[in-house]
Amino acid sequence: MDNIALKINKHQEILSQYIRKLAYDHNNALGNSMTYQSIIDLQENHFQLVRIGWYEQRFLYSVLIHLDINPKTGNIWIQQNNTEILLDVDLGKLGIPKNNLVLGFRPAEMRPYSDFAVA
Repeated sequence: MDNIALKINKHQEILSQYIRKLAYDHNNALGNSMTYQSIIDLQENHFQLVRIGWYEQRFLYSVLIHLDINPKTGNIWIQQNNTEILLDVDLGKLGIPKNNLVLGFRPAEMRPYSDFAVA
């Protein structure tokens, strides 16, 4: 197995556990009336945390976190973060350095001016 494949496998394992734990923690929070789901696609390398359910008379569905793994570089793309969670800090604690994270929601021309990966 080459270095990129090893990196992808490591990132898949970490992201799968991380997204599942976030869903579990949110589902077991006191006073929570919404359902949180982890959506994990290991074949295409997509990882999402979604919130779904009814609030008062309104149905809500939100993608809270969306992460992808680039198949060419093995880097993790943060596509969406609609939470107050500092993903780079959390993922850093799990062994993923900032230079393996791409801020996909930032314009490509701005990415070189950060501590994060550009692609």
